[in-house]
Amino acid sequence: MSQTMLESYIEKMVRQAVTSSLSNQLVTNEKIKPIVVANWKMNMNLDSISEFVYDFSKTNVPVDVVICPPAPYLYVLNGWQIKLNALFSIGAQNVHSESKGAFTGDVSAEQLVDVGCEYVIIGHSERRAIGETNSFIHQKVKHALNTGLIPILCVGESEEERKQQKTNVVVEEQILSALQNIQDISRVIIAYEPVWAIGTGQSAAPEQAQEVHHFIRSVLSKHFGVTAGRTPILYGGSAKPENAKEFSAMADINGLLVGGASLKAGDFSKIIQAFC
Repeated sequence: MSQTMLESYIEKMVRQAVTSSLSNQLVTNEKIKPIVVANWKMNMNLDSISEFVYDFSKTNVPVDVVICPPAPYLYVLNGWQIKLNALFSIGAQNVHSESKGAFTGDVSAEQLVDVGCEYVIIGHSERRAIGETNSFIHQKVKHALNTGLIPILCVGESEEERKQQKTNVVVEEQILSALQNIQDISRVIIAYEPVWAIGTGQSAAPEQAQEVHHFIRSVLSKHFGVTAGRTPILYGGSAKPENAKEFSAMADINGLLVGGASLKAGDFSKIIQAFC
């Protein structure tokens, strides 16, 4: 290799290194407003919802808040939110990949938008457990985005997969499958929810969660560029008032997906305040 070629090669390598460094800074230094999501699952009724919204309307809400009730209460919750001017958005717990048709028991993205939804949880482990595949989840994410909904994409490993040290492999596969051929992920939220921590009271240690969140950020950065620096990554898995502050202190944890602890306005408000 001639002196000129060597100098050219070194210059090229230096330029690539600088570009990579700047890109990494953009990804890690981006300021993301925290988001706290309540997943009520198959809980609550008309009385408890009205009580919740009334109590919550008195809460100072310095972060973005999303509440996902059971489907029959979406329209009701929207009405209460408007009436009391409560500071939260409404999300659904599930959505189909088609706009309409013979899908008994399902609900379309268009119908969710029609009753006031802005967000939708997709790929929750409890849905995956009853047969939802990565391919189906991908179709849901794509359709939700095309309809104007913001998908909250859930990913996470089982206890057995974690024991086998497959966490990163599983999480990466779930993310890339769900976001396949989606060029713009600026309206996507990722929620890391280790299956072994959901509803068990056994949450991941904040440092464990941060490690996976950082890995998720690196996957997004590799495949989607600097957009990854603006993607909120939430933690879900037995989050509660007692541990919310510890999670909020982690660099790549931008909020929480909360289950049982979101059913009472007081507890949920304490979790929100942890991200102030």
